Amino acid sequence: MRCPYCKNSQTEVFKTQFFRSKTYRYRRCQFCKAKFRTQEKPVRWAGVDRTWPGTAPSRTGWRSNRVPALRGNCEVEFCGVDFRKTGTKRHVDHIVPARLIRRLRAGNPDRRENLQCICGTCHGCKLKADHKLCMGDRLGYLEILRTNHFDVARAERALAMYGL
Repeated sequence: MRCPYCKNSQTEVFKTQFFRSKTYRYRRCQFCKAKFRTQEKPVRWAGVDRTWPGTAPSRTGWRSNRVPALRGNCEVEFCGVDFRKTGTKRHVDHIVPARLIRRLRAGNPDRRENLQCICGTCHGCKLKADHKLCMGDRLGYLEILRTNHFDVARAERALAMYGL
C-alpha cells in the first residue's frame, strides 16, 4: 500500500479493525511517519457463485452401475495392478467423458457400458485422452488410449453408442 502523502510503498499495519463486512487497517509510512487508514471490502468472484446451468444432471443409475464396475480388476491391458494390496484405490471412469455427453445431450453418461474400473495411474493417463476428445480430437483420443494399452475396441463401441 502506498502512502497517500509521500507515495512511498514501505508502509506497515499497526492496527486492524473489523466492522460488519469491512476491514479497516491503520497504517504508518516508514519514510515520512504519516498515519493513514485503508478500508477493505469483500470481493465476490464471478466463479464462486456459479451453479449448474439449468437443471442439475440426472444421476439415475450411477450408484447401481458404479458398484459392479468397482468389483473388477484394472481393465487396462498390461497394467498389472493388484487391488488387494493396501493403498491401491479403484477408480470408476467414464469411457466417454460425462461432461461431453451432457454438453451434447447425447443420453445418460452413467450407463454400465460406459463405465470401467481402473487404477489411479491409468486414470491420470485417461484424463489426458478425455481432454483431447472434449476438444474435438477423436483420433488423438484413440491414439492416447492405444499407446497406454486401453481397450480401444470398447472405447469405439462407447463412442458409437453416443453417436460420436
